[in-house]
Amino acid sequence: MAFEDEIRQGSFRGVPFHTVSRDRSSGRRGPTIEKPNRDDADAQDLGRKVRSFNVRAFILTQSGFSARDRLIEALEKDGPGTLVDTFGGQNAERRVKVVSYGLSETFDAECLASFTINFEEVGENTERGVTPGRVSTAFQLTQKSSALSTAAQKAFVNSYVTDGMPGFVRQAGGDVIASLTDQVGGEVFTALGTSSIMSDAIADIGAVGITALTGGGVDIASGLSAGFSILSQAVPSTDDAVSGFLSMASFAAPGIDAPISTLTRQIEAVNRTALGAFVRRTSISMATELLPKHTFISYDQAAKVSESFIDLIGQEMDRAGGDVAGEADSGVFAALSAVRSAVIDFTRESGAGKAKVIEDLPWQTEPSQITAYRLYGDASRADEIVARNGLAHRNLVPSWGPVEVLDE
Repeated sequence: MAFEDEIRQGSFRGVPFHTVSRDRSSGRRGPTIEKPNRDDADAQDLGRKVRSFNVRAFILTQSGFSARDRLIEALEKDGPGTLVDTFGGQNAERRVKVVSYGLSETFDAECLASFTINFEEVGENTERGVTPGRVSTAFQLTQKSSALSTAAQKAFVNSYVTDGMPGFVRQAGGDVIASLTDQVGGEVFTALGTSSIMSDAIADIGAVGITALTGGGVDIASGLSAGFSILSQAVPSTDDAVSGFLSMASFAAPGIDAPISTLTRQIEAVNRTALGAFVRRTSISMATELLPKHTFISYDQAAKVSESFIDLIGQEMDRAGGDVAGEADSGVFAALSAVRSAVIDFTRESGAGKAKVIEDLPWQTEPSQITAYRLYGDASRADEIVARNGLAHRNLVPSWGPVEVLDE
């Protein structure tokens, strides 16, 4: 495997940063025992020292301080998070805590926010050649979603060609981004009630269309990944964010109006296909990363969410395993397969022990408080019944058709 294939985009809790350098330290714990009148010594091994990662990183601030502030928020958030170590190779994902961080900003380095961050490993982290203990299904989701994101970006950059191409080939990338922005902003996330941060994220995604006119695949992939990352954190409800990104996993890039009869038109078609595939695969990765925060209130809901993921992942695996230029890629196929397994494991575990959805048919129309007390002996669960069934009035639980309730 080449060196450049091992390098990863550094990030913490999904917030990307540029790595300048990274120092790693560890060792063995225990005293060295020196005995009188002896030239040798004994050592008592009490296990490995915690691994520490000192990272020097920076955030570009030419477009404002929002990217810097997101990293600060991630560093100050409660509990451990996932660090993607730029120099970590196949062991890049680590569960870590933030011991300390420093931020340096100066007018001498314009548009640059420099961070010095000290991370320490916590929990279970798998090394190659080591038999690990049980790793949580949520952690597996984080690892697999990151691997899919990396594979999708690599496949896109390898397929997307702009060097030496006429302007209409570059313009095609802008057309696809415009279609994407319409779907993100107009059909999916705006319906959730667009906040200022969501608007900024959608604007950042749209701005990649301008990048497409002058930049290459790396620039487009970086811009879209950053915009999707901002959007995932901006949606108030994690459940809505998961649903939104799953909707984006069905994105279809617009085709070419002109006949595909020349080499440049063929390259344009491949570019459009590759960009559409990158959007879908990145959307699946974002939805997978958010899934551990999804609220599961019933076994049936967990099964339904799992089915949604599996259907979309299966469709994308068919494309990655096919022979269409711009979509076919064995690395993406393997990453999607791993994500599918992780989703199945997580949703099965999340749904285990949860109540199942059943149907109840009142013998006469009644208030929801009566239904709740009749079923559960707890009238306070009336709101749950109203919300689950979308009832127009809380005092009218219908007797002419069954309503859904939990069997607990």
